[in-house]
Amino acid sequence: MQAVRHVVCALSGGVDSAVAALLLRRRGYQVTGVFMKNWDSLDEHGVCTADKDCEDAYRVCQILDIPFHQVSYVKEYWNDVFRGRCHCHRSLCKNFPGR
Repeated sequence: MQAVRHVVCALSGGVDSAVAALLLRRRGYQVTGVFMKNWDSLDEHGVCTADKDCEDAYRVCQILDIPFHQVSYVKEYWNDVFRGRCHCHRSLCKNFPGR
């Protein structure tokens, strides 16, 4: 008897992650789609572009008949990356205040 193989696939709302979820599903994996909201800004028309990306990711999950979850890392992203507490190497992080 083969064990159930469950994976979480990060979905950006774009084509690459949607195809990754599709291929995993076709390979027999039990896939759960996750959209991570990392930014909470509005464009020049007052629209948060992450909302459209999230809707697209949700539609992918509907089409593939897989569960969908959205998680928000807006606060963590702001505090850890933009406020200078990024744990990556200084020279690699374009948002590091000392660069």
